[in-house]
Amino acid sequence: MPAASILVIDDDRLTRWSVATLLGRAGYHVHEAATGKDGFAAIEEVGPNLVLLDIELPDMDGFAVLGMIREDYPELPVLMMTADATAETARTALRLGAQGHLDKPIDSATLEAAVSRALQSSAPPGQASR
Repeated sequence: MPAASILVIDDDRLTRWSVATLLGRAGYHVHEAATGKDGFAAIEEVGPNLVLLDIELPDMDGFAVLGMIREDYPELPVLMMTADATAETARTALRLGAQGHLDKPIDSATLEAAVSRALQSSAPPGQASR
């Protein structure tokens, strides 16, 4: 089975690079976008199996992007990321349909475990996602 495709939407170039590097080493195909608008367009273009979405983006709120994803791609799993984690942001992310939320900086073990869980929860029964 082909490796899962993951889209990382984050305006911080270093965060995108580090997440993409970690996931690439784990065998995933990783795509990147720096804005909510570019990220949403990339979903159409690359058809990812999972989106890692920053809450704070320069052009729109990550929660607004999550709402757009839920409207047009209701089955696409999304993990929210933030450097300003609070219990409220975690609750909001889950309430709006995210599979989970990650605090930045994200260590490799936490990232890989969260990605694996999100992909497994969205895989058809009997199929692995990676």
